[in-house]
Amino acid sequence: MPDSNKYTPSATPSPLPWQGKSWQRLGAQWRAERFPHALLLSGQAGLGKRRFAEAFVALVLCEQPRDGLACGDCRGCRLWQAGSHPDFLRVEPDKSGGPIKVEQIRRLGEFVARTSGREGARVIWLAPAEAMNASAANALLKNLEEPAAAVIFLLITDAAAGLLPTIRSRCQLLPFAAPPEDTALSWLKAGGLDGEIGRRVLALASGAPLLALQLAEPEFREARDQFLQDLSALSRAGASAVAIAGRWATPSGDIELTMLLQFWQHWVTQMLRARSCDLTLDPQIMGLLQRLPRVGQRDLRALFTFYDHLSQGRQALVSGANPNRVLLLEELLVRWGRLYQ
Repeated sequence: MPDSNKYTPSATPSPLPWQGKSWQRLGAQWRAERFPHALLLSGQAGLGKRRFAEAFVALVLCEQPRDGLACGDCRGCRLWQAGSHPDFLRVEPDKSGGPIKVEQIRRLGEFVARTSGREGARVIWLAPAEAMNASAANALLKNLEEPAAAVIFLLITDAAAGLLPTIRSRCQLLPFAAPPEDTALSWLKAGGLDGEIGRRVLALASGAPLLALQLAEPEFREARDQFLQDLSALSRAGASAVAIAGRWATPSGDIELTMLLQFWQHWVTQMLRARSCDLTLDPQIMGLLQRLPRVGQRDLRALFTFYDHLSQGRQALVSGANPNRVLLLEELLVRWGRLYQ
């Protein structure tokens, strides 16, 4: 996924076009030597938080920055590109979707205690921050309460609400929001997505350009179409919620359950807008809307309530609560089927 847990350093990383103001503010702090010991990059997936963080780490480790960015040529940049810079430590789950464990946080002690060989700052990259289990979070808190000199903690999260309030309060928050639609569409066009396709995937991605670019790939389109077909079959009482949940709760490849719920939320939003404003939508979405029971405004209230359940499900998945995915999806599908009874 965009903003994924892993990253590959590029030769000269730079922020994305819509991140200019945040980059200027951060750069000014860095040049003035007023940088916080902990920075929390927060926002929905697909906005480029990791790209931004990569550019900042490269700048910190660069020995001769140019025009506010890493030069890409010095020894520090070469070590960064090779993934072997001694003043950089990456902390991530051992496996995708897994937790960050207390043992990983405890190992920070040695890195924090040593002195940089180049008399510069050292950086600890921790992502996704919401993946820390309770013990790991408490261990990190001790490091944040007694910060070591010239050590920068860089926490990256798609769900800041999943972090301890005491951790959030000890970090400088750098929030990321979706860029203006014209900026996002221009960037997507440069990436090969133009016109109506770009608009559709951007809406499906809730305005997150990197996620939109990924959603245009064939495997994501196929998954989206199949999931919508399953929801349509369930609305006709022609499918089993249990069987559908079994197929989708642990999808293969990069199609995560959180992404499926995001698709679902988007379709419900379209249904609500169409009913409220008398709009005409995609035939499949219109079919779902037209099959709802029409008893005054009952169908709208039920849809709003169901949307809330989808939001709660997504929050549980991204916050590190680690719910039973099969049961979560099964419950949502059962609720969906009841809308049509």
